[in-house]
Amino acid sequence: MKNNSLHADTKLDWLVMFAVFMFPVTFLTVRHGVHVSLFALLLIATYQFWRAGVKNIQLDYPQDLLILFVFSGLFLSVFVSQIFRGAIHPAAFDGPSRILFAGIVFIFLKQLNIPYIKILSIAIPLGLICVFFSLQMNPGAYWGERFAIYFVDPNTLGSQAFILGLISVLMIGWTWDRSKTLMVFQAIGCAAGLYISIGSGSRGAWLTAPFILLLVFSFRLHDIVFAPAHQKKKMWQQLLMFMIAVFILLASSFYYSSSLSARIVSGYFEVLNWFSGYDLEGSAGIRLSMWKFGLQFANESLLFGYGEEKNMLQVLQNSPLNIPVNELAIGTMAYTGPHSDILSKLLTSGIFGLLAYFCLLAVPFTIFWRHRNVINLDVKMASRIGLYYITGVFIAGLSNEQLSLKYLCTFYGLMIATLLAQVLHKPSGFEQSKPSRVAN
Repeated sequence: MKNNSLHADTKLDWLVMFAVFMFPVTFLTVRHGVHVSLFALLLIATYQFWRAGVKNIQLDYPQDLLILFVFSGLFLSVFVSQIFRGAIHPAAFDGPSRILFAGIVFIFLKQLNIPYIKILSIAIPLGLICVFFSLQMNPGAYWGERFAIYFVDPNTLGSQAFILGLISVLMIGWTWDRSKTLMVFQAIGCAAGLYISIGSGSRGAWLTAPFILLLVFSFRLHDIVFAPAHQKKKMWQQLLMFMIAVFILLASSFYYSSSLSARIVSGYFEVLNWFSGYDLEGSAGIRLSMWKFGLQFANESLLFGYGEEKNMLQVLQNSPLNIPVNELAIGTMAYTGPHSDILSKLLTSGIFGLLAYFCLLAVPFTIFWRHRNVINLDVKMASRIGLYYITGVFIAGLSNEQLSLKYLCTFYGLMIATLLAQVLHKPSGFEQSKPSRVAN
């Protein structure tokens, strides 16, 4: 008798685990590597859905449909804006389509009883270590003295490495009964991520630290409040040790790393000089100028935006905003983009693109927030890691685009799809009753 269920057989499990393992490892080291993982998972999902039949695909209404809609939001916003502008440009769908595919992958991953968070706890630090060695072997890709990969600029490299570096060490958690080897490995991954970020000089990435650490602090306070009385003292000691370690790390990094301290100090004066009008051409000042000009220019086509940069520049020629004071901001945006996810979505797809972007962040954030303190440790860890990652992407995205390029969209989509699959998985009839095979 033919089996039409989406059961998790052994070969399927291993294929999925390998694809999930490889996307963080290849993210910043192998060009198109993260896309291979996405399309491999998409191909497996398509085959499994076809084999099982549509009626056997488990969907939790309306939750899963909402998530699918959110994952398709950027794609739909680009489509709607292009329809109303009367011009279709297929290249604009590249990044949004990757996130849409990740939504389909989420539905598939959620069916399987696989400990994705434990896979990521190994793959993320390994990926950062691979990036470190890649940088040492290919110094020709550097931008001057700033670290870069041949297909990744310093700002993107630094922001993602910093966020993933923090996540790597935060995956260690607060319990000391885990594998000591894994804990050391995750700490090395964190050190590699922070080293890469400092070498890249990505100041926008460093702004994510206080927000992520604030989340960590609030979660730990909650854990202490609801912990058994005999554990509270030890947990308070651990929290105090963590705070002291963070302070020492930040202070020593600022004191001993001339590149880090120079970038921070210069950034402070660039912002101060821009507001005083003394210097508008510093790196931070140019970003602020792009924000000022970008919001004004977006208001002229608020609903549907301008589409690709070429079309935006054609419209700009006859705009009253095309004046000398905006020349530097316009030139920088034309050459390197608006350096902001918010401005990017607003200018390309209008208010619909901006709403789609916020939903892509806010809906998964809300789901993770609701599960941040559940009893199941894997689900709790996946929820908290999801919150850290979304917070990092949003803060870093204020000064450097995180969800515009294809490989960034693919990685974000896979990260969120995998973590959501861990959080929202529910045991069902087609699931084999077998222990997890990935050790913590």
